[in-house]
Amino acid sequence: MNRVWIDVDVLFTSPSLEACSEDVRRFLVEVCQALQACAPDRIGFVHRKGGPQDWISVNWTDVKDLPVVTQYRAGALHVIGRQSEAKKRSTARNGAAPPHVAGIADVLRTQFQVLRAALGWFGAAARYGAQQLARRSILSKNDGATGKSCHSALLNGAPLKDLARPGDFFLALGPSWNRPDYSQTIRWLRDVMRVQFALFVHDLQPVRYPEWFTKATNTHYEAWHRTVLPLVDQVFVRSDAVAEEVTGYLAHIKRPLLQPIVTVPVGSGPAPTGGNLSRQAVRKILLKENYVLCVGTLEPRRNHELLLRVWRHLQKGMAEGSLPKLVFVGQVGWLVSDLMQQLENSDWLNGQVLLVSAPSDAQRDALYRNCLFTVDPSLAGDLSLSALESLQYGKPCLASKPPVERTNDQGLVRYFDPLNLHDASRVIGKAIEDRDELKCWADEIECRFKPVSWQQSAQMILQHTL
Repeated sequence: MNRVWIDVDVLFTSPSLEACSEDVRRFLVEVCQALQACAPDRIGFVHRKGGPQDWISVNWTDVKDLPVVTQYRAGALHVIGRQSEAKKRSTARNGAAPPHVAGIADVLRTQFQVLRAALGWFGAAARYGAQQLARRSILSKNDGATGKSCHSALLNGAPLKDLARPGDFFLALGPSWNRPDYSQTIRWLRDVMRVQFALFVHDLQPVRYPEWFTKATNTHYEAWHRTVLPLVDQVFVRSDAVAEEVTGYLAHIKRPLLQPIVTVPVGSGPAPTGGNLSRQAVRKILLKENYVLCVGTLEPRRNHELLLRVWRHLQKGMAEGSLPKLVFVGQVGWLVSDLMQQLENSDWLNGQVLLVSAPSDAQRDALYRNCLFTVDPSLAGDLSLSALESLQYGKPCLASKPPVERTNDQGLVRYFDPLNLHDASRVIGKAIEDRDELKCWADEIECRFKPVSWQQSAQMILQHTL
């Protein structure tokens, strides 16, 4: 019986997580859970412990308890926004600091708030380590008492070289390009172990748009793909647009694929919150007014700066109190120090903008359900996971106009030019002012949207690997 061995090393190592956007991280977690549910006896999880051939199996329970996975259940929510009025009055009484000192303080305060939001992850990591020590102790005692190894031990800590069989698949769902010797792993698997290699390519943006990433990222990314893509037996992508990117890149490096690229439908769906959000959790979100939601890591390609300009433009032309708040939901990523400085300098656009970082699934659920609509100004060209989630919640979504037609939006997303302030302001402003039309649009989504489950995503992968 053949198996699919899934590389989950990205969930175990901090450098890999830093290179992994929230969309990709969430995709990896959801698809792994769905694959485990669809074919528990034929799915194995592995991560690397040393050299290119030193991979060990890990039990699904341990993967499920990793901090990067449990953060969606527990969260470490922190809301960053304008300075409170009380704090402003206190500052005024004590005398204003010199401009250069105040500017430095603003930046340090924002960075402290972001770091504070990350403390929940480190706390989860510490709890995870303690749980693992206790679990290993229990297993060790059980093994000593029975004189036999538990069945779970076979798939938890056993070397991949002892478990894999010819005809199995090794599947990389997340980014592994921070390991420059990854091609050595794949050559060993294919040439020695006779295991096939499948790769999920989320995009090729560092190759196509190097200005959105650090120089080190671009260098590692392109070198990795040049050595690894020619070794792939099966490529999976999330859209036809990414399939075209991969096909074009392979033609550029003169490396044809042996098998056709498979487009996997991306799942979406409200999080299993386990009941209504507690009053305490609701109070933490601090959103009592109308608001528009933008979900995703703050990074250049997500184009958050355009929304800041749009809200500034709309603020000038709308009556006081009629402009909804703009709520960013996501972690602060790379190359956005200018954006964070603009937010601080404008006192978060006089309180019109908020940043909600690290919400739990239940808090994220509440944010989606209570927003007016969502907006996705991404320059990446592909419909984001958050846009699909918006439709799943029955919420209208305004997104950046794609270079090619999108089929996964089911004709329910409306678009604006992400490079044109006036077009974006016109489209977003109309959605804010015409609430009757917004309601009709939401009703249309409720009637027509056909969600894709994560199980459907998993089944498509299994169809081409088992």
